[in-house]
Amino acid sequence: MKLLALAGAVIVVGNANAQVFTVRPSIYSRLTYSDNASATEGGGDWVAEIAPGIAVARDRGRVTGSLDARLRSIVHGNDSERDSTFVAMQGQGQVEAVEDVLFLDMSASISRNNTSDLRGRATQDFLSTDSANETRVFSLGPRLHFRLGAGPQGVASYRMNWFDGGGGILSRTVANTRGQLSDPQAFGRGGWSLDYSRVDTRYDEVANSEVTEEVVRATMFLRVSPEFRLRAIAGHESNEYSVRSGESGTITGAGFDWNPTPRTALSATAEDRIFGRGYYLNFNHRRPLSWWDISYSRDISSSLQTNGSVFDDPAFRSLFDALADEIPDLFEREVLVRQQLGYPALGVRDTFVTNNYFLARTLRGSVSLLGARNVLTFSLQRTERSRLGDPFISDPRDDLAVFDAVTTRSATVSLSHSLSPAASLNTSLVRSYAEGRGADDAETRRTTFSLGLSTRLGRRTAGSLTYRHQRATGASDFRENILTASLGMQF
Repeated sequence: MKLLALAGAVIVVGNANAQVFTVRPSIYSRLTYSDNASATEGGGDWVAEIAPGIAVARDRGRVTGSLDARLRSIVHGNDSERDSTFVAMQGQGQVEAVEDVLFLDMSASISRNNTSDLRGRATQDFLSTDSANETRVFSLGPRLHFRLGAGPQGVASYRMNWFDGGGGILSRTVANTRGQLSDPQAFGRGGWSLDYSRVDTRYDEVANSEVTEEVVRATMFLRVSPEFRLRAIAGHESNEYSVRSGESGTITGAGFDWNPTPRTALSATAEDRIFGRGYYLNFNHRRPLSWWDISYSRDISSSLQTNGSVFDDPAFRSLFDALADEIPDLFEREVLVRQQLGYPALGVRDTFVTNNYFLARTLRGSVSLLGARNVLTFSLQRTERSRLGDPFISDPRDDLAVFDAVTTRSATVSLSHSLSPAASLNTSLVRSYAEGRGADDAETRRTTFSLGLSTRLGRRTAGSLTYRHQRATGASDFRENILTASLGMQF
């Protein structure tokens, strides 16, 4: 039985798996009453939205990918200065120029979500439509696959990334050059790989602001058994982010991959880096009626790396794949998984925007229980971002320009319950805490509860009614109750 999660998303029906090319134009409308529309000191208002859109997907052939784009028009009943019209979109794809050899990768994203966990509304709030919240990410570049005789095979890629967001907080161009040459079975049970990565970042608004990161790794593999593989790592890295331990140094580390069953995978790596100890851990386990995912990482990162597609998140991809039999439709399944994990209805997976590179320590854990009529998800996350060096740009809207470090914690419980083949009940509870530390400290605690009913009104029409309560205390201090009625139609 398909579970419906239609509120706040493009309306889609049918089975996209059986089709090579799918085009789904739609129109979505939403009417919301909020008793604190400005999210400050109160004051009720009506907010109307109409959003024509189109969803396109192609899963086979020389050109593959997907695109979901909408033109959102927002009108406020009592505050016309907050009216806005903008494009929201998420797309990624590839062109196979030479069969199995040369590809052209591309992606694009435009979204408006609050860029700070400390100020204003929650980051996933659909009422955060101010132009200062808009983030745009575009990426384009070739990828070459090759083989040296009957042995090593390699991949070389170059990506240009254009990234700006937060109403001017961030505007930069990033060139990412990568190369890999590997032969995992060069010595029978043993093998090797060489990896190279160079990232050149240029800030558009600051003179002489280009910074570079370069990393080279050599890895030796030893397959102890068909299910268990060991890794030894050595390399060198350098960057211009003013890391406390120095700007260049060696990399040494080790790790393993364990796949005891087709449904269970555990991968772990630890390395000595110029910033200290780096970690990567991911555990994923799927059972017929449950899905488990735990991950932990500590590494240098940036907004460009974290503001990617939701499918770059292993937890999202795992749950998406686990629901393939229950919800064959690709678009409808993405809507439900976004809702279960607390992602925005459209756009990137992380709305934190900063001009600065940072040391990120992230711990995530999720479990989903799958039933004939239910999907119940528990999710915990803790992220600590510590700025590397001095701020590139002093901007009060950039949390890592104001604070040396920002820590966020959140816990989410989500339930989608199928009332009938045409209707579902969706509810969630989110508790979160954000803290900024530096010359001045700040913190914000949030509680958000939502309850909604979604139903199909016809073969091409669906509607929903949702209640949400939000309470924030600290740097952001407000309470809000909203009631939203939505109607969507596919053509």
